[in-house]
Amino acid sequence: MLDLSERHLGDRSPTLAGHAGALLRLALPIAVSLLSQMAMGMTDSILLGGLGAGALAAGGLGAGLFFTFMVVLQGVQMAASVRISQTSGAGAGGAGAIVASALLLALLMSLPSIVLLDRVGWLLHRLGEPPVLAHDVASYLDVLRWAAPGALVGLGLMRAVLPSLGAAGLLLRTMPAMALLNGLLNYGLIHGLVLHGVRLLPRLGFVGSALATTLTLYLSGGILGLLLLRRPGMRAMLHPFRPRLTECLLLLRLGAPIALTIAAEVLLFQVAGLMAGLLGPAALAAHQIALNVASTTFMLPLALSQATNVRVGYWTGAGRPREARRSGLVAIGLGVLVMGVLSALLLALPQTIAHAYLDPAQPANAPALRIVVTLLGIVALFQIADGVQAVALGALRGLGDTAVPMVIATACYWLIGYPLCRLAAFRFGLGVPGLWGGLGCTLGCVAVVASLRFMHRTRLGAPAVEVAA
Repeated sequence: MLDLSERHLGDRSPTLAGHAGALLRLALPIAVSLLSQMAMGMTDSILLGGLGAGALAAGGLGAGLFFTFMVVLQGVQMAASVRISQTSGAGAGGAGAIVASALLLALLMSLPSIVLLDRVGWLLHRLGEPPVLAHDVASYLDVLRWAAPGALVGLGLMRAVLPSLGAAGLLLRTMPAMALLNGLLNYGLIHGLVLHGVRLLPRLGFVGSALATTLTLYLSGGILGLLLLRRPGMRAMLHPFRPRLTECLLLLRLGAPIALTIAAEVLLFQVAGLMAGLLGPAALAAHQIALNVASTTFMLPLALSQATNVRVGYWTGAGRPREARRSGLVAIGLGVLVMGVLSALLLALPQTIAHAYLDPAQPANAPALRIVVTLLGIVALFQIADGVQAVALGALRGLGDTAVPMVIATACYWLIGYPLCRLAAFRFGLGVPGLWGGLGCTLGCVAVVASLRFMHRTRLGAPAVEVAA
């Protein structure tokens, strides 16, 4: 297992390089897991696109709604990472109760998810969407909604607890293979698979993509769980594996604000997409490309954020606030470094990236391409802010501080960000570049306030955040 505790250091403090190395060892497998998940979505879109624009639109919208919902609920699972890391730092047991309680919550949250996703078709009809699109999206979600338990366990719970249990390497070994399997299953279930005259997989059309994703999610959770239990000493560490009501309530107290913070950010970007749609097809296309690029680069600070959650949580539980502070600051510094490199790449290669999405030989793409190049420059400018806000929020979660950051982030997103986006895009006539400028300023606001909050909570003599049961 990874040496999470660093007890081999005795009473000595880790060097800054030691903090950085531990963070990167945890962050790399998480980043691979996140990028594998994105690869699954891209593969689904490519294969659905082969069936036509209607299948791509319905499948893309259905999958987008499903995974957006899951990402928000997975925020609750992040609390399990905080709890395990802090109890590990304190030298206490109880990991089995924490994981069992988080698993119970994941299964309980999946039930209303299945019911709510069943009403999406009705909602699209009420919103005036084309009947064919509403019907196809509902058909897609009729299958995919049953993947909710798999998504909350296989993607949410496992990605949260494996790093804190010292088993992050399982993500590195498993998730790329699952992304490949997802692509093969998608192709086979969309088009059917016949070998030597024997039909191995039925031809289900675009609904086959939903079934393939569902199977992949369940397999991911099952394989990761089995591999975890096979690790030496892990069964003993997780014994007794029983949920506790007090632990469930504590996970909800810590995790619900995390989920609401994610929801506030996701909703702002969804609303930004609706505002971009009001600016015309070229603006909307450019917005979607910029969003895809920004979402991809964000996977790196998001992975670093989750690793920071674990490391700061460990030192907080160990009662060593100085090391919690140093670990958090090193993580923020790494976030600046990583996102600075990505920012430079975006500034250097905006046309190359834009041409990867839109063919410059097509005259009809010229307006969107001009906007995309401008947007990528704006995205490049706020990369560092995006990285810092993600890592700083992860550091605060490691302290067990989730409620106040939720208020901070929500206020920045909706009391500052939303009005700023509207003013820049419409009142000042800056269009979609103004919209993205507003988003960038919002992320900068969250980055500054969250970082100051972390500095305040970890200053010398500050009271520790008490989360132990």
